Amino acid sequence: MPHIRAKDPACESWNRMLMDEFARKGFYHSIPLPDGRVLEGIIPLDALYDRVNVFPIPNDLTGKRVLDIGTWDGFFAFEMERRGANVAAIDSTEVDNFYMARELLGAQVDYRVQDVYDLTPERNGYFDLILFMGVLYHLKHPLLALERVCECCRDMAIVESFVTNEAPGADIPTLEFYETGELLGQIDNWCGPSAQCLLAFCRTAGFARAEIVRIRQQRAIVACYRHWLPEPAEPAAEPPKLIASVHATNYGINASAAKDDYVSAFFKSGEKDLTLDTVFPEVGGYGIRPVTVINTGEDGWQANFKLPPGLAAGWQPVRVRTAGSRYSNETPLAVDLPAVCEQITITGACDGRTWRPGEVALSEDSFLSLWVAGLPANADRGNVRLTLAGRKLVITDMTADKGDGEPRQINAKAPPSFPKGRHDLAVRLGDTVSEPVPFRVI
Repeated sequence: MPHIRAKDPACESWNRMLMDEFARKGFYHSIPLPDGRVLEGIIPLDALYDRVNVFPIPNDLTGKRVLDIGTWDGFFAFEMERRGANVAAIDSTEVDNFYMARELLGAQVDYRVQDVYDLTPERNGYFDLILFMGVLYHLKHPLLALERVCECCRDMAIVESFVTNEAPGADIPTLEFYETGELLGQIDNWCGPSAQCLLAFCRTAGFARAEIVRIRQQRAIVACYRHWLPEPAEPAAEPPKLIASVHATNYGINASAAKDDYVSAFFKSGEKDLTLDTVFPEVGGYGIRPVTVINTGEDGWQANFKLPPGLAAGWQPVRVRTAGSRYSNETPLAVDLPAVCEQITITGACDGRTWRPGEVALSEDSFLSLWVAGLPANADRGNVRLTLAGRKLVITDMTADKGDGEPRQINAKAPPSFPKGRHDLAVRLGDTVSEPVPFRVI
């Protein structure tokens, strides 16, 4: 698609040519039939095969599940079925040509009229391969659509879009927005990402890797992968030691894909000068590119990254490796796991520095420690609320659940300005509140 603006003299003739071709042929995609005939469309077969043959996918897709988004007449969906895949196809508009072609081909593609924004694993399931061809620039919310695609993708997505430049550069990614008919005079063309922006969109949506397959005439084909490349056969460095993986905002051990949560991984590594391109986090088997990699000193590192879309609810393992190492040890993260309990009991409380029971002496660095029974394994700093005289205290750390039913220790700051005297200390998780215990501030 040439980058023709609505005010360009060529725009009117371009659109008239397309409309004339469609009126004459009736199909947009050309469709080859088993008897050798071809349902002629605006896009000839050789051009369609030229696109599909550059996809980094095998000719044999037996056993794979494939989704074609924006299928229209269905060429790509039928081609994937011809290669042996179990194929589903969706489009926001019902296209009678698809039914005609499917019948003539004797195909079994599961065809649904559905908007890409409504794509979910619950409605559609998961797919090994997703084709997202020629749709992105027609959307008002391209990043949201890519997040939906990533959530349902197990391995790879092929994304094709109009782009405003012919090659990704080193500059900040840019996105053009077309309020009316600025691109080709068509009111359903909403955005034009630069090639750099398209790659950034794919990574930000949750894909571990995004690689340009080809850019030609301002059409870019990108292969998006959910997984990192395999570990090096002969690692040049020792594996990192993962200390903790926590919610990037509240430092708890719970995270939710529905809330677009981010994770912070704290690890030790003897390697120097680690970057966004050499640190490879993974959650539940899915790779995800970090948004920050920070040297915290003394071989300490922090990597922040989006919680990968499409994770099943429950405990998910987090690990990290570098470009030159194998994977670290794993730490658990609770993903979309409700934190509920029937009863909470405070079994003890004391000054966190002097260990004097039932009281805390206020100072600039004072804190109190308490032991709490009944909390679920995924109770953390983000979902447990500790109050003294009804005032919320800042929880600084909690011991992990050991699975032995023993009370867990909670440490909290004691503000120097807190009123002295005897107060009630209580712990809440959701709708469950402990019986208050007396606690003295001195």
